[in-house]
Amino acid sequence: MEKTIFTLAEEKINSYEKSIGELKARIAKETKENIAKYEKTLAELEQKAGDIKKMVHAYKEEGKDKWNAYNAKFNSDLDELGKALKNFTDKRK
Repeated sequence: MEKTIFTLAEEKINSYEKSIGELKARIAKETKENIAKYEKTLAELEQKAGDIKKMVHAYKEEGKDKWNAYNAKFNSDLDELGKALKNFTDKRK
């Protein structure tokens, strides 16, 4: 069975959510100051992942033009989330 773009997106979002959960567990060993800062950043990333997930579920097929606009925004948001997660982990190294 061929996976749809939405199934692939769900898998990617779920992977990002898992990474966020793992990062939350790892920051517990940080100083109180860093924990507060990291928790804020992770909460923002978690919100972004939730927003993208809602976007996937809310999509309604409305023609090629709207699909192209939706797909561009969706891919941009997903890429931004991935980069933000990578930047977060890179900064902590």
